[in-house]
Amino acid sequence: ALAQHHNVMAAEYFAAAMCGFIALFSIVHYTRLLYSRHASKTIRGSMIVRSQVASTRYARKLLNKPAPGFKSLGHLIVVVIYLGINITLAVTYVDYSAAIGPAKRFGWLAFCNIAFLTFLALKNTPLAFLTSHSYDTLNPLHQVAGYTAIFTAMLHVTLECVYFKKTHHVDALIEHEQIVGIVAALSMLIIFITALAMKKLRYEAFYIIHIVMFMVMIMTVAMHRPEFAKREIFIIIVSGAMWGADRILRACRIVWYSRNNQATIYPLPHGGTRIVLGRSPSRAIPGAHCFLWLPSIRKFETHPFTIVSKSPNLELVISAYDGFTSDLHEYAVKNPGASLRASVDGPYGALPDFSKVSDKIILISGGSGASFTFGVALDTIKKLPAASKTTIDFIWTVREQGKLPWISWFSKELADLQVSPRVSFFLHTTRPTPTHSATGTGTQTPTSIVSPSPTDEEKQMSFSEKEQENPGPISASRKTTHLDFGIEKKESQLPLKNRILWDASGLDVAHGRPDIKALIRDVVSRSSPDERIMIGACGPDSLMTDVRRNVTRAISVSGPSVEYHAEQFGW
Repeated sequence: ALAQHHNVMAAEYFAAAMCGFIALFSIVHYTRLLYSRHASKTIRGSMIVRSQVASTRYARKLLNKPAPGFKSLGHLIVVVIYLGINITLAVTYVDYSAAIGPAKRFGWLAFCNIAFLTFLALKNTPLAFLTSHSYDTLNPLHQVAGYTAIFTAMLHVTLECVYFKKTHHVDALIEHEQIVGIVAALSMLIIFITALAMKKLRYEAFYIIHIVMFMVMIMTVAMHRPEFAKREIFIIIVSGAMWGADRILRACRIVWYSRNNQATIYPLPHGGTRIVLGRSPSRAIPGAHCFLWLPSIRKFETHPFTIVSKSPNLELVISAYDGFTSDLHEYAVKNPGASLRASVDGPYGALPDFSKVSDKIILISGGSGASFTFGVALDTIKKLPAASKTTIDFIWTVREQGKLPWISWFSKELADLQVSPRVSFFLHTTRPTPTHSATGTGTQTPTSIVSPSPTDEEKQMSFSEKEQENPGPISASRKTTHLDFGIEKKESQLPLKNRILWDASGLDVAHGRPDIKALIRDVVSRSSPDERIMIGACGPDSLMTDVRRNVTRAISVSGPSVEYHAEQFGW
């Protein structure tokens, strides 16, 4: 009875610690939010507020520094604290006289971690409102909680087997409660193995296995400890209720927005597809993302995509990789301009209002990450009052000049940006190659750069400092080439009423990777301490690491306020 009491206390302490975590992040978030909205130059000039701002910026600069294996030192600290809480609760007030004592404690901790990882995985998480962290940014901690749950569950099973063997009660392992417990442990082991072996190679298959095994785990864990008197069952009931409610809410949205909803699909060059939806959530904003359901392509699957535009119809631009996106593009090529039954779930993402939190905006993207930056830029321009002096530096990097027809993916958005006096547009190609004019005649660019064959790192569009051999987009010495872009002939076969007209446009293309460090440093150096700079980025890991590193360097005690929002590729 005393051991059970201590195990219940450990679960209560775990819950209290997680609530404390959430409360701390909420306080920090709303404190910064209130200050940014109401602080004036007079208040900022006071000594007390200046010291508070200085300490806050110093802490941000420290916590955003890179750490081995983590996005930042702050991420590392959160993980260390989380693991420290689990270790502390695993070793305190435990009966070590027999293996069953620590076995029971590890079982309770596995239950607690299952509940917390379920909470972190909710798409409709209250943390998006409380802390400005949505489910996608919480995914790293979700994975840590998952690995911790699996590790503690395996220790629980191992120690119980040791106990049964030593006490000559091995036959207890064939009892119903023990069998379903073993099934639960196996389902967790399958999740662990597929996460390591399949997640990056076959994500769709991994996701299906992940969901199925999670449901098996929840049901078998509940059957493993069904007694209400022992209280473990309540943890699993709460976990299953949270997950079920989230799924039901998402399903209701899919059903609601499927009524009289059609998606018109258009093929784009180089594996792109543009989708225009007839109905969409009223809260949807460009730069956020939603889950798209196209039963004609995949009947039982939804997939997340960034909203590029909503004027007035919601539009998505999708790059074909494999699985669903590849099947969608193949269908669009065979049936250009077709209308399919569709629905959406969303929007999701804790996206700040760039028009309200910044005086200067820097948007940086790589490849198809431009879906995010184009959406944010156009939405910000629409929201800004005419008297606003906010400016936008828009930097877009594509891998090679041969893929510059990618521009046609966003030609409509690009045209809107080009007419805005607020926007400075910089286009970079990282591996210049001979190009073709819009008429199809092959010509060599007068300033093409001859470089050795790309390495594997370059194929991933690396942006490390060692590779920044060319001056940044703010340098007047950079060589550029004026290019024209066309669209594949296939789309011109569409009837005019079903076509999106892609006008060829000329742009100055800078050869080489952008000097992110010089760009951010230049904007910061030209800003007063009272100004606010917002930097948004979306792209491959190497780009995001480079941007985060240089944003951290730009934060200073006496300089302008520098904020950073990242939309990361991946899962």
